[in-house]
Amino acid sequence: MNIKRKQLERCLNAIPPHPKPRVELEQYTTPTTTASTLLWIAEFHYGDLSGKKVIDLGCGTGRLGIGAALLGAGYVVMVDIDELPIQLAKKAAVDLQVDSVIDFLAADVSSPPFRKGRPFDTAVQNPPFGVHRRGFDILFLRTACTLASVVYSLHKRSTENFVRKKVTEMGSSCEVLFQEVICIPPMFFFHKKRRHCFEVSAIRVWARPRAEA
Repeated sequence: MNIKRKQLERCLNAIPPHPKPRVELEQYTTPTTTASTLLWIAEFHYGDLSGKKVIDLGCGTGRLGIGAALLGAGYVVMVDIDELPIQLAKKAAVDLQVDSVIDFLAADVSSPPFRKGRPFDTAVQNPPFGVHRRGFDILFLRTACTLASVVYSLHKRSTENFVRKKVTEMGSSCEVLFQEVICIPPMFFFHKKRRHCFEVSAIRVWARPRAEA
């Protein structure tokens, strides 16, 4: 699909946030600008979306997975443990006319129902940061690395070195694509400020050849 950057942002902005986010699942909506930047780099710097099999883990209402489809992904599977955002993602996919290349699956990322051996080319994800569910950021990353040859993932900047270490232990390599500050409105009871801001790092992970591992 031939789409310009501003068009992509407008399309992603039309996808609603989760109406009832759950704190234990750390369901923060990926900001439009962050999602579009990550996807744009994935496609136009690395060619990792167009014509590829893509999986979006912890898809929420679908900004990353649907964005991948808008940029020409051949097939997208969107996975989330919560069925409510999946229903919203389905509607958004229909509205944006990319539903024909997307399948949706309500499943736990810790035990995804897929065969081993990296059945997908690319994974995109904004996983839990592991604040309320310790270790879930690495669980998502490890699962993504078993399912796809290349992974695009967002993590708290304060954990960047730890994430790099874990990636190396998995026998993979990674690079930081960009860093930015994300600000969200108060969503949970412990958000006392008008805006809750935190720094994130967007990373690209790829499997190293056996000789380099």
